Amino acid sequence: MNFCIQHSRRFFSKAPTLQSVAGPSNHEGSSGHTDQCQPYSKADASRSIKCGDETRTETAVSEKSLVAHQPLTLTIPTGPKFWSHRLRKAPSGKDIIVHYCKSLKKTEEVAKYFLNDDVIGFDMEWKAQSSKSASIQNNVSLIQIANAERIALFQIALFKPARTLEDFVSPSLQKVLESPNITKAGVAIKADCTRLKNFLGINVRGVFELSHLYKLVKYCQSDPALINKRPVNLSEQVEEHFGLPLAKDDDVRCGDWTTALNYRQVQYAATDSYACLCLFNTMDAKRRALTPMPPLPAHAELDLPIRLAEEVDVETTNNKPVEPQGIRPAVCLESEDDAPKITPSARTI
Repeated sequence: MNFCIQHSRRFFSKAPTLQSVAGPSNHEGSSGHTDQCQPYSKADASRSIKCGDETRTETAVSEKSLVAHQPLTLTIPTGPKFWSHRLRKAPSGKDIIVHYCKSLKKTEEVAKYFLNDDVIGFDMEWKAQSSKSASIQNNVSLIQIANAERIALFQIALFKPARTLEDFVSPSLQKVLESPNITKAGVAIKADCTRLKNFLGINVRGVFELSHLYKLVKYCQSDPALINKRPVNLSEQVEEHFGLPLAKDDDVRCGDWTTALNYRQVQYAATDSYACLCLFNTMDAKRRALTPMPPLPAHAELDLPIRLAEEVDVETTNNKPVEPQGIRPAVCLESEDDAPKITPSARTI
């Protein structure tokens, strides 16, 4: 069996000699040794064919003269399986900064970065199955907030000393949480804020439930009857808008948040709060693109209905929209207290 190798060169007036095809018969290496090179035989170099201004040399090479080669293995890279803050960049083009604060002093220093924000992502973690009679550390173990450039993890459970409420909450963090001018966006966020009120005495304002905006954007033009205040878990919202779910491993989600966090816990906590911020920005942009544009849902602590239009506010029963004569309808939904509650374990599934 023979293989055919073609050599071409334009304006080559003379067919190459056997030596030019085969190369020199021997070569002096730098060490002084002579490497013997086997030239092709006359049977190996067959003929030259002239076609116009091009001379093509066909050289027949025996199978034995070919160097054996290993087949290449093609590995197709796969994309990420889960959405993470590490997939995004800050407006400056740099990586998102993650601050892990284990003291009141560090918390005060980092919380100042968020005092001038209009919207931040918000989330909380606590020890699984904690009772109301358990300690503050068990019930409010970790507070997470995020803006466009950085994420802050405040591990309240590790603050020392821990004798009074002032030992757990820095002045700047309290100011951020209680300001009605800084929107805190999260999922099932009113339940989180109730914990902050009950255990730390913080009256959180500017509370924004992402589930309200999610349903407004999704159903306001196709089926307004489906708009209600029932929560939609964070991972489902992230997957619909960003194409990837959140990683929700039970060993991390239900782990101990009262001890120093490991790498996986830090990534989990940071991603959740940052996802809340990204969801708010993405869904609000989609809301603004609607025609007519529905108003942004009110802060959750105000307990106002989700409206489809600015002009009218219609109260309904059993969550069916009423359409007054000649007026674009709005939907008034059940109060938060009437909606199903999310348990701590289901909150971030």
